[in-house]
Amino acid sequence: MDEGGLAPWLISALLVLFADYIAVSETALASVSKVRMKTLAEHGNKRAEMVLDALNHFDQTISTILICTNIAHLGVATLVTVAVNRIWGLSAVTVSTLLTSLAVFFFAEMLPKSIAKKYSETISLWTIGFLTFLIHLFSPAAKLLSLIGNAAGKLTKGEEEISVTEDEIYDIIEDMTEEGSLDEEQSDLISSALQFGSVTVESVLTPRVDVVAIDIEDDQETILTQIKNTNHSRLPVYQGSIDNIIGILRIRTYIKAYLKNKGNVQIRSILDKPQFVTESATVDEMLEIMTKNRQNLAIVTDHYGGTVGIITVEDIMESLVGEIWDEDDIVEEPIQNQGGGLFLVDAEESLGTLFDETGFEPQDAEEEEELRNMRVGEWVYEHFAQIPSVNDSFEYEGLTITVAKMDHNRIRKVTVKLPEENKEGGEDE
Repeated sequence: MDEGGLAPWLISALLVLFADYIAVSETALASVSKVRMKTLAEHGNKRAEMVLDALNHFDQTISTILICTNIAHLGVATLVTVAVNRIWGLSAVTVSTLLTSLAVFFFAEMLPKSIAKKYSETISLWTIGFLTFLIHLFSPAAKLLSLIGNAAGKLTKGEEEISVTEDEIYDIIEDMTEEGSLDEEQSDLISSALQFGSVTVESVLTPRVDVVAIDIEDDQETILTQIKNTNHSRLPVYQGSIDNIIGILRIRTYIKAYLKNKGNVQIRSILDKPQFVTESATVDEMLEIMTKNRQNLAIVTDHYGGTVGIITVEDIMESLVGEIWDEDDIVEEPIQNQGGGLFLVDAEESLGTLFDETGFEPQDAEEEEELRNMRVGEWVYEHFAQIPSVNDSFEYEGLTITVAKMDHNRIRKVTVKLPEENKEGGEDE
């Protein structure tokens, strides 16, 4: 090369551009949504198919990218060193090497990769054509490097593969929500799905005192009147007491038999066999059992065999997707923000929902996990030595919980007052 010639500088500039191309290709492929590429490929986008192929053979793709990156960076460093040495002498080589390294890092690594991450889909589709050519061109070298790497890897035991923990998944969901990839409803649904396996029947059942049941000894008119006054499609039937449930009555089946036999119905003959479950069973176990047995309602018992309540498929689904309202239901918010950090809470609501809605976080994470599936009313009862009255209250980590409404000996509503430092988070936006 002639001293002071432009050729080394022009070639160096081209190599920097080539390094830019490789850098954006690498980052775009690493950041692009594989699901999105599959969707585009299914609609006939050939470039999306090429992106999927590169992702499915990522070891070969990344080997090609590393080869090209090293060619570009070493080429630039060599050409600049030779040119500087010819023009200014050996004494300037050290300074030129430092400046070249900084320039290559900024213009061929940091800047293009920052852009590529922001427009990963567009750039991956734009760059994949030439990148595919390079993958085929350097295929022998890439395969050789992969073989050497795999052989070296077999010589060491390595660390055990660590799966993603549940806490890490929650962090990912939170990050995606903050970035806007997930909206609040999607985030809540995914979080509910993760918690689904730990939710117990006890936390979602309809308690014994609210169960509408039929006494097998009642006359037909009494039973018919009871059916008219409820909007349930199935009712448990007991003999003697509700602790002795003998079957499940389908209302449609009863009405058909009543009309067909002119009011003379032998209820025992049309009862379904009841499904009994313990209150400690999880809802995902129950959903599988009830689906398998084609049952919509199960009887929940305690360890003495007494009836605690009932659970339906609708109760189980509500634990996953939230309240499911029928057209006859009276819509009432279970947690009402009264302003000033004060909330009116339905005693049947779970503590987990209360914590989430108010933004309150107990100091003990393990205790919070234990409390999340407990009902508010049950939790409040545990803080009194005797049955509480309206306006009775207690303190819990700065919260002030007050009984707001009683129905005989049953808590119906409580108020929750947030501590001063939590008031801002509990206000409606």
